[in-house]
Amino acid sequence: MASSVKACTNSRYRKTNIVIITILSLLSCFALVMVIYNLIKGSYLFSIAWFIATVLASTYVLIRINTVFATYISTDRMNLFMKNWNNDFLPYDYDNKVKIVEIPLNEISKVLIGTKNFIKRNVAPDSDFVKNIRVLEKSKDFYKKKTISSMDILYVETFEKECYYMPIVKFDTRNVTKIVQMIQRINPELLIRVSSREYRTLRMASK
Repeated sequence: MASSVKACTNSRYRKTNIVIITILSLLSCFALVMVIYNLIKGSYLFSIAWFIATVLASTYVLIRINTVFATYISTDRMNLFMKNWNNDFLPYDYDNKVKIVEIPLNEISKVLIGTKNFIKRNVAPDSDFVKNIRVLEKSKDFYKKKTISSMDILYVETFEKECYYMPIVKFDTRNVTKIVQMIQRINPELLIRVSSREYRTLRMASK
């Protein structure tokens, strides 16, 4: 896949997380060394404590990597590519793997950017997006519900009413805007609706 424009998490966000990931990786290695050291000494309780610290640090590192570096949207001027987590919204849920969908630009009829509530107001009540988001809204996990309530989401719909969506939190807004503008050049009748302040240019185009 040769992409002409690719939008992913912005460089500042990536650099910050590289520092965090590096520090936690070093701490994880130190904790593992302490596990071995305390096992040799026979201090099994300390070994268990350091082992738990190793697991927690390693898990957080994997989540940060999957959150910051795993997803993107891109186009080769013919198709839109969306790389997202299998569960569509969260990198740390039951399935951390990613998927890539490919959508011909000339088949896209609608692009929405905004929060889940904004998108729900602008799509059919029986759409896949609404069905899937309701599952998370009913979750007993407060952090999960809070996360999905504030995230910016890209929603794409085709003329055949197929829909694709993914979070674009901390994405490079300039390249996201370029990609949407490319879709609009292919299909001048494209419906664009945007609620996010970060995409001011697209908000003006959507009026």
